Amino acid sequence: MRLRTTVSLAGRAVGAAVMGLGTLVVVGLVTAILGGLVVGGLVLSVVDLVVDPGLKAFVAILLLGGALMLRIWIGDVREAVRQGRARLLRETVPIDLAPVDTERVASTTARVAAQFDLPVPQLRHHHARTPIACTTRRDGETVLVVSSGLLESLPDAELEAVIAHELAHLANGDQQLMTWSLVPLIAAEEFHDEMDKEDGDPRDIPWVMLGRLLLGSSTLGVGLFSRGREFAADRAAVAATGEPGALAAALERLDSATADRPPADLRTHARSVDAMSVLPTLDPERDGGGGLFATHPATERRIERLRRLAAD
Repeated sequence: MRLRTTVSLAGRAVGAAVMGLGTLVVVGLVTAILGGLVVGGLVLSVVDLVVDPGLKAFVAILLLGGALMLRIWIGDVREAVRQGRARLLRETVPIDLAPVDTERVASTTARVAAQFDLPVPQLRHHHARTPIACTTRRDGETVLVVSSGLLESLPDAELEAVIAHELAHLANGDQQLMTWSLVPLIAAEEFHDEMDKEDGDPRDIPWVMLGRLLLGSSTLGVGLFSRGREFAADRAAVAATGEPGALAAALERLDSATADRPPADLRTHARSVDAMSVLPTLDPERDGGGGLFATHPATERRIERLRRLAAD
């Protein structure tokens, strides 16, 4: 059983890597070519007023323009990842400044972190009534974000199980892995949004269709990888707490609590944060069904697996 699980996770990782790298290569090449033509064309239009640049200089200028645009594109993608997480953290406060039972959260997190042999993460509180539990980074340090909706929904044993799930992601190295897996998706979104202008120029249709194809491929890759990591985090959380029933009950309770869509300002964080959340609470309609493009397996399937563990 363990060997089959390992092979399944490895297969998911390889499939996601192939899709992600393919997306990055295509988007990068197209960006470099188009950027080279635009930037190089501008440079040549100026240079040609003074001197004929010749074929070698012409090619060099195009390559320089392509490299410049590629460098700008890479910076834009990295900034998009950072900004998505920073927006969520700007809406949080340190847990000891929040109107909640600080000791309950802090002691539970410290106890679970010790089980995983991890440093205790920074604890921050979000005021949202939507139940949120996710990990991210701030100034190089790991941060665990919990919301009012989460703390009010869960009794102690279930809260411990959810925190164990989140820290399991850290113990498994998922935070860095998910960051890298999101890069192709964000790159594809940036490319698609740039090409899908409101002016409706028919000449842009092939580029828009390419953007949609890349967006679908990269979303599929992220979902393929992320769903496997969710199952792995569930198992690690159960191993740490010894309470598969508590995590199953928490998932069932939180799934019911996220039936209503959260406010739009929370959904803007979904792309960069939801893949590391215990449930896709920031955009449940898009990611909660366990389909090919979902970041999380169907909650019913996770609960079924956990209940099988409890019965063993």
